[in-house]
Amino acid sequence: MLSKCANPTCSAGFRYLRQGRIFNLEVSPICPNGDVQVSHKIEHFWLCDSCAGVMEVVWENGVVSTQPLRAARAKAKSDPKVLAMGASS
Repeated sequence: MLSKCANPTCSAGFRYLRQGRIFNLEVSPICPNGDVQVSHKIEHFWLCDSCAGVMEVVWENGVVSTQPLRAARAKAKSDPKVLAMGASS
């Protein structure tokens, strides 16, 4: 369940779908030996309106994190693990 903004430095609480932006990321767990497991799952993350204007949520090297908007967009173009990004309101 989404409860707060995915930006660790933001304390905005999730209340309505129309506020902010939802990110659906395909996440593949990494085995202890470094291989990516075959099983995939979709995880959902939310950024509040303020944070969504300057950053995005990305999955990289087995970790979900937020990155500045420009760096994340360049990564998303080359990384098929970013499945869909919700529209800002």
